[in-house]
Amino acid sequence: MSLVQPSHPQTLASAVADSLVVAADPQAPESSIFYWERGRPYTRAVVDAVRDVDDAEVRRLAEALLADTRNPRAYAALHRALTALAAAPPSDTVAALFAHGWRAESNCRLGSHLGALYGTRPVRRWASFEELRTLPPGPPPGDPARAQILVVVPFRDRTPDRTRLRNLLACLASLRDQSAPREEYRVLVVEADTEPRSQQVIEPYADDYLWVHKDGLFNKSWAVNVGVVNAPGDPEVVCILDADVLADRDFVARNARRFNRPGTMGHLSYRDMWCLDAESTAYAIEQRLAQGSAQVDPDRLRAFVLRRPPGCCVWVRRSAFLRIDGMDERFEGWGGEDNDFSYRMDTNSAFDSYDDPLLHMYHPSSALLRADGELINAHIPALTWRAETPIGDPKRFVDGSAPASYDGEVRLATQVMTGITEREASSA
Repeated sequence: MSLVQPSHPQTLASAVADSLVVAADPQAPESSIFYWERGRPYTRAVVDAVRDVDDAEVRRLAEALLADTRNPRAYAALHRALTALAAAPPSDTVAALFAHGWRAESNCRLGSHLGALYGTRPVRRWASFEELRTLPPGPPPGDPARAQILVVVPFRDRTPDRTRLRNLLACLASLRDQSAPREEYRVLVVEADTEPRSQQVIEPYADDYLWVHKDGLFNKSWAVNVGVVNAPGDPEVVCILDADVLADRDFVARNARRFNRPGTMGHLSYRDMWCLDAESTAYAIEQRLAQGSAQVDPDRLRAFVLRRPPGCCVWVRRSAFLRIDGMDERFEGWGGEDNDFSYRMDTNSAFDSYDDPLLHMYHPSSALLRADGELINAHIPALTWRAETPIGDPKRFVDGSAPASYDGEVRLATQVMTGITEREASSA
């Protein structure tokens, strides 16, 4: 028996089946192109190994799953066959299959979840922000002076279908439906754009709304700093929350109580992030908001699981946030700012992590890269942020005097990585 490789048949079966889904599903790279690309050699090896295994039924079931990765019945049938195979003395090809499966599971930061009841109750609404506006906005906020918790949601949506705005309204509605006393927390949305594009839609659902002028690439770091510095009241704790998160009912209370532990200065509330597909997002909104459930049933969801990603939901003491000059305002576009902030929090503070569920609602990928495949912010050294002027200046980009951190060519990450992969294949 190995101390570092599991022998439980169901664990080994899951490693193989999940790797096949990640390898074959077109939405996997959309969930995280970097995680998918770095894990591709491992998941591809699992596909090759299952096609070589000396069990005709497993080969047949594997091909069925590869052809229809969204089908929970196909997944369950293969999983049962693999579990039985793992429980018996293995042949060489079977041993190789499970070895490749566990190697992929151990080296890939992108996993898969396919609930057994996924697709059994399809929801035909909640595709647009207009549908979300039919939901009641929930109880109004209390006196800002009493709120000890500030939730800052940085935001921009210029897409034609306004999917991000749909997600934001669902996020805000879930934050209005909390077990925490309403007067204990406030939610501030900072819209960084050339105009207050979504103000009229957002204001009924947000406790506070702030528009700040920003053209060019979205600057999440600056938007967060603006929110923390310019929010009303004097909160003790700040939650930096992506607009795509659907919070469960105990989200605020559970995370706030963690600051009662001595020495606690901040934490990530999760280990893994579930990137829901469009159908699961609609179901999650239906169950959590329309039906008023405290949380969403995972058996009805399909998601790609990002393992240990930074950002998305960070809780910090405001004093710790200000001590490190907040988030690095040099970062623009997509990638790197969350890593840098987490690194600096961990270096300068007692920074914890927990294993709460985190549901990320679907939107088409908007991740941007340089034409050479590098992150837009690759030139910024980590852990070097020292603000030379006060952070969170709402007028920083008004007159265009603040230079862009990167002004070269950018393209969608999926397009860039696909082009690189095709060039590698042609030169092999």
